[in-house]
Amino acid sequence: MKTHDIDAAVRGLDPLRSTDQVTDAAWAELSDAVTAQSDAEVVALAPRRSPRRLVLAAACTLLIGGVVAGAFVSRPNQDQPEALSFTQHGNNLIVRVVDPNADPKRYNAEFKKMGLDVTVKSVAVSPPWVGKMISYSGRNDEDMRQLRMVQPGELCNGTLNASDPGCQEGVELPKNYSGTTEIQFGRAAKKGEMYWHTSSSATDKGEVLAGVTVKNLTVAQIRPLLADRGIRTVDYVTDGAADNKPKNSAPDNWYVHDATAYGEGEISLSVGPKPAS
Repeated sequence: MKTHDIDAAVRGLDPLRSTDQVTDAAWAELSDAVTAQSDAEVVALAPRRSPRRLVLAAACTLLIGGVVAGAFVSRPNQDQPEALSFTQHGNNLIVRVVDPNADPKRYNAEFKKMGLDVTVKSVAVSPPWVGKMISYSGRNDEDMRQLRMVQPGELCNGTLNASDPGCQEGVELPKNYSGTTEIQFGRAAKKGEMYWHTSSSATDKGEVLAGVTVKNLTVAQIRPLLADRGIRTVDYVTDGAADNKPKNSAPDNWYVHDATAYGEGEISLSVGPKPAS
């Protein structure tokens, strides 16, 4: 299953754009209403996915329609969050990242300030996912049902669109969320560290083989291309075989069906004796 690339970098909403028409009295009332309704409990983590053929884990898929009609919960010029933005949408909050380079401790502190027992864990990801909210985990269906990922362009102020830094992906949750969750947030992988999440193909935009057509090249043909891209380690997986454990070699005349990055400078090639259809 392929995951969809998210092209825009995760950043937060611009308070100067979003709050020009909101009075100080309105900010105060909204801030008091949100912080008065917070209550949280503890949630355990979901198990880690296999590192070889990773795809972005789907969290909850509740569809919420309508146009966002809220505003920043924090009052302008008074202790505004520096790492996260909180925007009201009915009885829910939309949380987006303002500073994708912030220490996760800052995110955690700002969730706590809002009365929400939500933590952020920094996980190794391939380049297109760095600085993005990847997924979240909870202890049971009830905790997970109350949260969902918000895609770029979704539930944004009417003046914003998916290309605006204030309209990127985030998380939607109730203002009075009663559980605790962990959000996985992408960071650059260290050398030798396997990706927690990556695109489904190493040829996708932003990945190590972006722009390269690998399908139905022979193993012999693809080797110099891999070297040109600085790829040091290659695993070969026989596509469709019962025993498809990664191997360190494959016949030169076999065909490449696909490629997946699983670490910095490391990829897995899906290969077979016949061209892919």
